[in-house]
Amino acid sequence: LLVYRPWWEQGIVHGMTTSALAFHPEDLHSSARVLCNAIGASDLVLPEQCHGKEFIDLRGARIVDNLITERHGDLIKFHRGDAMLAPTRQVTLKQSLVFGVMSADCVPIIVRAEHGWGLIHAGWRGLANGIIESVVGALGEPLEAVIGPSAGPKAYEVGMEVVEAIGASAVFDKLPGHSHKALLDTAATAIRQLHNANSSISAHNASICTISDPRFHSFRRDGASAGRGITFVLPGS
Repeated sequence: LLVYRPWWEQGIVHGMTTSALAFHPEDLHSSARVLCNAIGASDLVLPEQCHGKEFIDLRGARIVDNLITERHGDLIKFHRGDAMLAPTRQVTLKQSLVFGVMSADCVPIIVRAEHGWGLIHAGWRGLANGIIESVVGALGEPLEAVIGPSAGPKAYEVGMEVVEAIGASAVFDKLPGHSHKALLDTAATAIRQLHNANSSISAHNASICTISDPRFHSFRRDGASAGRGITFVLPGS
């Protein structure tokens, strides 16, 4: 696991899995069981990610209890969305749920707030569609955010139409000799959007490029064979 040390030392169980776990569709359940066993959780909750701006608010006990009835083995997949709001504490005595999002180049973000956790999967479409602003706005007054490994500023080549879709918050460099291409810094763009949504938020960037670092999954590097990492938080009891 990659963890943010200050949170880990406070007893906050969270992190991002490495390429040691693949989370391919065919072994999603077995990888979920490995993760749950390692951190003392009963079930992994994931959204049906769709590269949009929708998020799922799972901070209510009734919502979580209904969700548990729909689980499949060790894995719970909920409605479509690219982010979840998780409770600060477990809201049911039935299970110990860990909440997560999957990524393999997209920006994984954990936002800590007084009244919940935000877990965000932000690809360039999510950055363009405002998923970060939506989550931060719903959380109210976030304390801080941790940005996990994602496609890095020296390796993530995109067309200028991607930069234009993201808009003024995009952090990029024009690709020398290519007027219609750029190198996009997805993590820096995410941090800028976090600050645009709440200027007081403290953001901590892992500064690791998934494309160039084989310890993490990368769709841009490995194509259809790429696995996925899970960025997660396990609320306290």
